[in-house]
Amino acid sequence: MSGTAAFLRSAPLALLGSVSSRVHELTSIDEVLRRPVPVSRRIGFVQLRGGVGASSTSAYVAALLARRRHGAVLGVDASRGPRGLAWHAGTPASGRAGDGRRRATARSSADATDGLPRAASGLWSLDLDGTPPGRSLSSTATWIDEVTPISRFFEFVVTDWGVRDWRTDLGEVVSASRCVCLVARADRHAAEEAAALVPAIREHPDRPDVVVALVDVGDAGRAAPDVLDVDPAVPVVHVPHDAVRGSARPVGSGAVGTRTRIAYARLAAALVGPAEATPVAPAPAPPAGGTRADRSGGRGRAPGRGRAAAAPDADDRTVLADRPAAPRARDRSDRR
Repeated sequence: MSGTAAFLRSAPLALLGSVSSRVHELTSIDEVLRRPVPVSRRIGFVQLRGGVGASSTSAYVAALLARRRHGAVLGVDASRGPRGLAWHAGTPASGRAGDGRRRATARSSADATDGLPRAASGLWSLDLDGTPPGRSLSSTATWIDEVTPISRFFEFVVTDWGVRDWRTDLGEVVSASRCVCLVARADRHAAEEAAALVPAIREHPDRPDVVVALVDVGDAGRAAPDVLDVDPAVPVVHVPHDAVRGSARPVGSGAVGTRTRIAYARLAAALVGPAEATPVAPAPAPPAGGTRADRSGGRGRAPGRGRAAAAPDADDRTVLADRPAAPRARDRSDRR
């Protein structure tokens, strides 16, 4: 008996409806995460202030994609912090990228991964720390030099950009990303600060997709905003508070709570895109007196667009259980 079937058999009859909805949602998310992509997709995680959790969030999403995808996934650590994407993803401590001469002229997937360490999840890792020396953050030029020659051999390139000032180098980060994930604390001020940048990012000449991730770092709970005034096409995913994210050691998927795993799965699906095909959680019931959209003449939003996804109530212990990726007719990783 599968884990999902066992859970359904043990669930009280009163919860069966919600369990059925949850299973359907997770099945839809899994289909999105496995969906073929025509070209390599570049996802950039960026935060405006430190201590938000962009590194841990980017590492979890990158590792999830590496486990679910048939093709290779690359995680790039450009945060220049002691605990960036590479650390959170569990990259071997002795694994530092080689000199990169073979990668600079890559003609195959073997060339593209030469000297790169690989985590247990299957995620390949490129740490840009120390290049160039003397900078507090890795430059976009360094990212272009290191990643551009090999990006086509990976289905996804997930970059942890760390903290970036919107007045200086955020534009360069946007240029290097097909999809930008703005990570902010789940409180009103930080969330609105991130939401204010969404129009400028979407109007960038490269027209990147945008996703907002609100991470409950300080256990804000009910103080976290439920609705943000952003473009309805921009998903807003709420990641609940989880104390284990502050562990002194890298935390694997089995250590975080079920609600957190579901939230990360929703975030990963939103980032895979396109946004129109992204499964979303049911919108929470509107407060008494109707929502702001209801009061403005019935201009409702699409479910899950510009809205923090509701945290699940049921405890589904089989969240995206690892299943082997479906075989494909030919491997695209060596395609020039």
